[in-house]
Amino acid sequence: TPEQFPSVVNLLAESYNPHVRCGAAMALGLACAGTGNREAIAVLEPMLNDAVNYVRQGVLIASALICIQHTEATCPKVKMFREHYMKVISDKHDDIMAKFGAILAHGILDAGGRNVTVSLLTRSGQTDTMSVVGLLVFTQFWYWFPFSLFLSLAFSPTCLVTLNQDLKMPNVDYVSNAPPSVFAYPPALVDKKEEKKEKVETVELSITAKQKKRDLQKKGEKTDEATAMETDSDEKKTTTATTTIDDDTKSKKDVDDKDKVTSIEKKDDSAVPSNKKEKEPDSEILHNPTRVVKAQQRVLSLPKGSRYQTIKDITHAGIILVKDTQSNEPETLVELAKAGGPTKEEDLPEPPPPEPFEYRDD
Repeated sequence: TPEQFPSVVNLLAESYNPHVRCGAAMALGLACAGTGNREAIAVLEPMLNDAVNYVRQGVLIASALICIQHTEATCPKVKMFREHYMKVISDKHDDIMAKFGAILAHGILDAGGRNVTVSLLTRSGQTDTMSVVGLLVFTQFWYWFPFSLFLSLAFSPTCLVTLNQDLKMPNVDYVSNAPPSVFAYPPALVDKKEEKKEKVETVELSITAKQKKRDLQKKGEKTDEATAMETDSDEKKTTTATTTIDDDTKSKKDVDDKDKVTSIEKKDDSAVPSNKKEKEPDSEILHNPTRVVKAQQRVLSLPKGSRYQTIKDITHAGIILVKDTQSNEPETLVELAKAGGPTKEEDLPEPPPPEPFEYRDD
């Protein structure tokens, strides 16, 4: 079983032979695919910094197979692995084989728009032959890179679709008895934008300009003392009067500036929002059809007083037939979306006929 397998491969993962270490990592990824097994991740995590490039490649792919469709709530190491994949991909000095493994791993985590998982078993618990063959050929990508495309044979959709007796989709609601963040889509990647620092011109106050002017005047008076002996006493009185007036105005402006700064600080303190988080609900309502990951199946249920009853247990997910307990009342069906978007065919312009041409067989 996947729970017992990590203890079997643990010693092989520490082997001196790099081929054995790579094989042990890939075996862990295939046996524990989609389970988020913490013991398997604990075996793989020290091997992320292995000295051999193809061992790191196998570890990256195996970790993605284990963590597919898992969030931080169900598998806390998912965020660390995602960051490590991006680090290896963006590192110019890392080996090309490790980069190829990181690119494959990142693609596996986001496969099928994050709506599929890797599973070797069918919903009834039987071995899925197509998945086994797909993973078998996928492991030979080292020989020919296009073999990696065979991994798509092992993908199975994680959905819940209910159909009535006419094989049409009625409007049915389900209850997921878990917080929405536990099984939600992972957040999209955000490109980090470099903030360019703009040079700000320093603004010179009128007070400092006047002070510099006075300093220059004082220096000029000291150098020209011999020539300035003939100045009158009236001029000295006027200069002293102007300096006292300037000092008074300077002190008043300083007081006003301090008052403005304190008032601005008070406004900023009052404008800071509170960091109180809203309490997350304990459950959420899902609508037919919906995305239901493998770990979410066991917490699904129909709401009380539901009009429909499932013929098979709803925890199996997939395509399930339902029985209408109120067949006398009109039934509302899910509107099917047209392929290519919601545009109306009448609004589309008619394509022009092709221009005449001559075909020459040289």
